[in-house]
Amino acid sequence: MRKIIYKQFGGTEVLEMVEAAMPAGEIIVKVKAVSVNPLDWKLWQGEMTMMGGKKFPKELGIDFAGVVFKGNAQYKEGDAVFGLATIFKGGAMAEFVDVNAADIALKPEGLSFEEAACLPVAGGAAWQIVEEIGKVKAGMEVLVNGAAGGIGPFLVQMAKRKGAMVTAVVGAVGMEMVRELGSDVVLDYRSSDVEKIASRFDLVVDLAGKMRFAGARGMLKAKGVYVNTSPGVLDILGSFVSGRYKVLLLKPTAEKLKALAKSGLKVVIGKRYAWEDFRKGYEEVKRGGIVGKAVFVL
Repeated sequence: MRKIIYKQFGGTEVLEMVEAAMPAGEIIVKVKAVSVNPLDWKLWQGEMTMMGGKKFPKELGIDFAGVVFKGNAQYKEGDAVFGLATIFKGGAMAEFVDVNAADIALKPEGLSFEEAACLPVAGGAAWQIVEEIGKVKAGMEVLVNGAAGGIGPFLVQMAKRKGAMVTAVVGAVGMEMVRELGSDVVLDYRSSDVEKIASRFDLVVDLAGKMRFAGARGMLKAKGVYVNTSPGVLDILGSFVSGRYKVLLLKPTAEKLKALAKSGLKVVIGKRYAWEDFRKGYEEVKRGGIVGKAVFVL
């Protein structure tokens, strides 16, 4: 089989497709689609060595969807599933991936393989923010900075389902999409000085990596919370100092996967790439401007 690996840290030039032995885990899935996540390039660029280590070669790709090739008592050959490879180890960017039963769930019948592959990381992140970190309830006011990316569309939908008032901050290309998903207020970050608006929020979520806590603090209500979704080591340490400053650390569970499978959330895919175009795909997604998720199709 073929898979994507890297043997040193760097840009997309370090990524290579190689022949490899078939995996030999409890369950083996023939991969149909792999989602793109910012964590992918943070790992291969060497920004996450504290979590991912420095031992090479390393594999790539976290969330995927496909068909069970080798099953067990719970998942049988031919079952359509979606799930995650190990967060900081990767391995989904391959023709076959081995997983544990707790790492996958049956693919919702109403979703394509490409759509299902987009759910575990981005949908799981939105679920953590709404349910665990922000504890969003009816009547709360939520601001989502960078709402048109991978996590934002899921976050907007989940917050609206809770009865929150959602302000979405996006570029011009994402405005129509976040309105269709139910955002109450939509701001174009190019023409609005978001940190100076009069509104105050129970929850401010920075998905764009451009709004620091120092600037967001003045936008929070007395008990409001700010969430950094792409924290570095210092950011993680800083979150222990203030109860109003939170960081998102992905904690996928089988229960979250099953909840996402039943959620009926709309999956927004902005770009599909052939698996063989992995370098082109990653370079384009890193540059930004894609509305929703990007996915590789095998």
